[in-house]
Amino acid sequence: MVQRQQNNLLIHRGAITDRHGLPLAVDTTRYDVYVHPDLLKTNPTDAADVLAKICHGDAQKLYKLLNAGFPVVTVARHLERDAVEDLQALNWAGLDIVPRPFRHYPEGHLAAHLLGYVNMDTHGQGGVEQAQETLLKDTGAVLKPQLDGHGRTIPLAKVSPTWDITPPLGQHVELTIDNYLQHLAEKELVAMARHSHALKGSAIITDPTNGEILAWANYPEYDPNEYSKYAFEVTKNWSMVDVYQPGSTFKILTVSSALDLGTVKPNSTFYDGGSLKVGNRTVHNHDGGHGVIDLLHLFIHSSNVGAAQVAMTMTPKQFHNKLKDFGIGSPTGVELPGESAGLLLNEKYWRPIDLATTGFGQGAMAVTPLQLVASVGAIANDGVWVQPHIIRRIYDPRTGVTEKWTEPTKRTAVSPATAQLVRKLLAENIDSGTQVAGKVPGYRVAGKTGTAQKVLQGRRGYIAGQTVASFIGFLPADNPQLLCLVVVDSPQTDGRWGNTIAGPVFNAIAIEAARYLGISPAQSIKVAKGDGKAKKANNMDLPPSIKYVRETGAAAKSPAG
Repeated sequence: MVQRQQNNLLIHRGAITDRHGLPLAVDTTRYDVYVHPDLLKTNPTDAADVLAKICHGDAQKLYKLLNAGFPVVTVARHLERDAVEDLQALNWAGLDIVPRPFRHYPEGHLAAHLLGYVNMDTHGQGGVEQAQETLLKDTGAVLKPQLDGHGRTIPLAKVSPTWDITPPLGQHVELTIDNYLQHLAEKELVAMARHSHALKGSAIITDPTNGEILAWANYPEYDPNEYSKYAFEVTKNWSMVDVYQPGSTFKILTVSSALDLGTVKPNSTFYDGGSLKVGNRTVHNHDGGHGVIDLLHLFIHSSNVGAAQVAMTMTPKQFHNKLKDFGIGSPTGVELPGESAGLLLNEKYWRPIDLATTGFGQGAMAVTPLQLVASVGAIANDGVWVQPHIIRRIYDPRTGVTEKWTEPTKRTAVSPATAQLVRKLLAENIDSGTQVAGKVPGYRVAGKTGTAQKVLQGRRGYIAGQTVASFIGFLPADNPQLLCLVVVDSPQTDGRWGNTIAGPVFNAIAIEAARYLGISPAQSIKVAKGDGKAKKANNMDLPPSIKYVRETGAAAKSPAG
């Protein structure tokens, strides 16, 4: 009877590329070198000197290992081919050279949080590397050769499938991201994060019509080629794992929900006296009252009082269910591991103050930046929520035949009429204000700033003096083809406003991305009509300090949107 043993066939993981095929993660062959000291014909001193010179190692350390009595000594790992050729030329007995797959990220830190990395055991960790581990290693119908007890190949009666690629490759994964836009998003985000001494940040660019993520930048950066140098807090994709209360950007969902339910009308007005008593609590604006305002001026002034009144036209159940339609409180389903569902308190436990404060992005919910992108994307896409996705297709590297195209989930969040009305309000909000954010030459942008308070970890209340600055917008406003969210956590300069921190990043990304994607400039840009009252909403004119809410008092106050 023939004894059989499995051969450890060298298999390469499939490549991960951008949407144009540019490689972002590829396998190469590197070599591990071992020595059996008892089989060496050369004396240990000379052997250590020669091996250390070729392998760029420490001769003294290697000499000690060769004389330590170990049956096998590791000389080097991950050697490249030129060094291996020098070792093979020695023709020494007792010298083993073992080929190993080696994962390389040719673009360095680019898209690192999306890609993940491969550890020493060749297992994917984080990102696409972990999520698509099985497919990246799937070589199809390649059979490993059967060896007898002496390591000789056993002839098979049938001819097994063969590859025209050596070594065998797993499936290739093509991402939706565009290398150029990814570079652009990372450059602009990192520049602002460093300038403002921020804790972290994210910039996400999508096509709202199909949910494709065209770029997804996170700060701080890391290099997956040297993943062991970084802490988990740096390597995790925080913008789909961590949650925050978004503040004024959430007013988009509040107004959309109420309009769709019919609890407010397009011409509804509200009295904004600067504060609003809700039970034994009071909510405040950042800049006083504005008198009678309509929905447009609710956005222009970023009125917390107005947003709270809009929210309170709905029952907790109505508002809660609408937010669920927008994807709040549920993972988006993006093809990456570890996504958070966010937070959305069951409506049974909402107090009146929760209904009011949720209206302006605090209260009974918290979101990930990715969730907010998907939910506002529904407004840009005529009311249809589209699952955001990072994988475009998976294909066979031998034939180029696509094995799987991504088909995102879709559902109706609000009616087309509601979405179109809110888009118009958001565009007029940008037109009529004097804020920096959203002013993209040649394009009419629909969008909203946010300057949210940071929640105390594990306790009620907010951190004094700390904000999360953001801006979300899409263009062209009347035919959205590009959506971008910029979030900067804990900036320390430029007033800490969404307008002055996130706004310039959005503008820089949007103008260059629109040009690159060939999005035609608007034939006519609406001239700003803003009256003096509208101009008062300019975040650049806000006072340098804000009174932050504490759970110990009867006040709830959000920073400027």
